[in-house]
Amino acid sequence: MTTSSLVLLILLVYLLFMLSIGRLAKGRITSFQDAVAAPGQTSLLLLAGCAVAGQIGSGFVVGGAEYGARYGIGGGWYGIGCGLSYFAILPLVGFIYRHQFLSLSDYFVRRYRGKSTRLLYSVSTMCCGVATLAGQLLAGRAVFLALGIPASWGVVLTAVVSLAYANVAGLWGAMAASTIQAFVILFGMIGALIAMLAGPGFPALAETLPASCFRPMPFGSEFFMATVAPIILASPVNQMVFQCTSSARSARTARGGYALAGLVLLPVALIPPLLGMFGRMLFPGLPASGVFMELLLTRLPTAVAAIILAAIVCAVITSCNTGYIAIATIFVHDIYQGMIAPQTDGKTCKRSMLAVDGAVCLLSIFLALRMNDIIRLLSMGYSLLAAGCLIPFLGGMVWKRGNTNGALFSAAVGITATLANTAGVIQLPYICVTSIILSAIAYIAGSLLIGPDNAN
Repeated sequence: MTTSSLVLLILLVYLLFMLSIGRLAKGRITSFQDAVAAPGQTSLLLLAGCAVAGQIGSGFVVGGAEYGARYGIGGGWYGIGCGLSYFAILPLVGFIYRHQFLSLSDYFVRRYRGKSTRLLYSVSTMCCGVATLAGQLLAGRAVFLALGIPASWGVVLTAVVSLAYANVAGLWGAMAASTIQAFVILFGMIGALIAMLAGPGFPALAETLPASCFRPMPFGSEFFMATVAPIILASPVNQMVFQCTSSARSARTARGGYALAGLVLLPVALIPPLLGMFGRMLFPGLPASGVFMELLLTRLPTAVAAIILAAIVCAVITSCNTGYIAIATIFVHDIYQGMIAPQTDGKTCKRSMLAVDGAVCLLSIFLALRMNDIIRLLSMGYSLLAAGCLIPFLGGMVWKRGNTNGALFSAAVGITATLANTAGVIQLPYICVTSIILSAIAYIAGSLLIGPDNAN
């Protein structure tokens, strides 16, 4: 049996196993709240596994290997940023859990008056969610292309299967499946690296690749900041952080889960770029985006390669699951129930969730078929989220004079600067950090110069 056939067979087995988890999870869902929050149901291991899988299925593994082939060991900085992002949220976990904030807009409603701040957060977070979903689909596309399946088929299949699972299994089911995939990929990557070290070996790598591949910083400071800063700065306002924290059995469980996820990701972050470097050495004629898959398919035992690739696809699917659930929560909980129809019944909420996820599915497919750089796409989404939401959130916590006007100006300035820079209208250095500085200035100016304190 060929590797491609075995991958598809194992993938089918994985999907059937996920369906069994989905059926188990469905029994836990008695309301819309259960589907999107799973209150009190998440253990430390489940939360840590979901947090690891949220990164490891896309930019961390596939994107990290591609960057390793391009830049060398420095391609691991995105993965290191993923690990650091979970330590960045530890001081906020107790606050989120204590107030049972299902989303950041729940905090905005309590801290600021009116619906404008809630709407701005919701829109910017949904935009970030679409971008990160598209980034996940890009990783799935890379696997399917390596197996000889047309890119469009792979993207559509991944998007549709994950959409169906998210609406059946809910948050707990997505977290359970994510945890399993995370363990499989982690052990698979470690096994692949051991195989490479035992085969060609590190000395061959050092003799073949240029010296720049072994520099910790093979690129400029601005590229470094664009790779690492967005995911760290966006982590305190990430929707899944709020949902997973609220679902934990206790604040201590949530803190322990995120700390464990960070500790796992930091050392593992160097494995994908090392595999990418071995791929570049062994397949110098291939583009950087293709060497990782070629390495797995031709240099590892067929069964091992098939399990790793199938696990990556399933991890992408489960990461998409949580993305769909996060976006649906924002629209249904924050916008529809929060601002339009507060007394909406559970059936209507579930139908709305499916409709929103369907629209998001189509938009994410569109983006995934038109972009190629996984990490760049993910970083773009995180930059937008941090620019629009970080300062109104942290500023509202530490500064009593911060008010609604300041929050609105802060979000508007941060989002506008990020979008204008992305579109090429303006060119700002270190855009992720610069947009947050501009956002902070706007928050202070708007709070001091326009109107009294509007905090509740």
